Amino acid sequence: MKKSKNIAIVCAVTGVCVLTSAAFASYQTANGYDALKKSLINTIDYKNCTVSANLKMSVDDNELTNYSALSMIDADNKMQYSSTKESGIGSSEMNDYSSYTNSDYRYSKYGSDDYFIRSDNYGNAPSNLWGIDDESRPTLNKVVRFMELASDTVVGDLKNNFVCTEDTDDHTSYSITLDSVQIPEIVNAGLSMVFSMSNNSSSYYVAYDDNGNPVQQEYTEDDLQYYTAKLGNDPIVESINMNYSINKDGNFRDGNMVVIFAGNDESGNSHTMKFDVNLSITDVGSTVITPIEGSGVAIKTYDEGNLVNVTE
Repeated sequence: MKKSKNIAIVCAVTGVCVLTSAAFASYQTANGYDALKKSLINTIDYKNCTVSANLKMSVDDNELTNYSALSMIDADNKMQYSSTKESGIGSSEMNDYSSYTNSDYRYSKYGSDDYFIRSDNYGNAPSNLWGIDDESRPTLNKVVRFMELASDTVVGDLKNNFVCTEDTDDHTSYSITLDSVQIPEIVNAGLSMVFSMSNNSSSYYVAYDDNGNPVQQEYTEDDLQYYTAKLGNDPIVESINMNYSINKDGNFRDGNMVVIFAGNDESGNSHTMKFDVNLSITDVGSTVITPIEGSGVAIKTYDEGNLVNVTE
């Protein structure tokens, strides 16, 4: 339960980052805003690409978590490769994970294992980057349209903070920087709501002793809840900085966003929480996934509960 609680906290706070990033789109010019919006929406239909992402979270300049992910998709050939690596609070060797799937099998690798475990692939191969099938597409289109209109409503005429930093033959780069006085009030209201819900839920988690009995445990420096509480119930967005590039064909290329929250603990001491997010989408239409079969990588499978070697 402790691990689930930590993940829930990260997801909640990261969600505010997403909300914040949507809000500060209101400060872009029409061309820059439209280019970013359309490039992200267009990724729904990507059938072949490589996506890499990294998220770092720190409190008072002390890094707490570092999460990286890589995903390669080749929908037409029903192939996908993904890997994740995590360090910091709440992480373990098992959080380092790699998987390869084709239409028949899934191959999984955990931690420092030097082999992949093969199992039958009972799931459908993704038809696109978002994994949306034809039946779900009409509903998704409505959700996307709602979010697009909501973002457009926030945009209004606030366009003065957008800066074009580079314009080359193959891409255009943009930069947006906002300080606390430029952040829309709705964003800080949402941030306050999330932190209040997290901090007021409890000051402990439930663990279990050797006999399986539930025991209340106070949060310590090994728990994310310990650090989120440092910002109190009413933190604000202190600053946002985002840099991103759009290819000339309209595809999103890469971007970096740094969001800093500021708040006070119960003693009135000030603290900051920083999220540093990096995202890139490359090799659109040209991603090649090398089949794991015959590559020389050790492969094992379960036979009556025991791992045995597989000859490929």
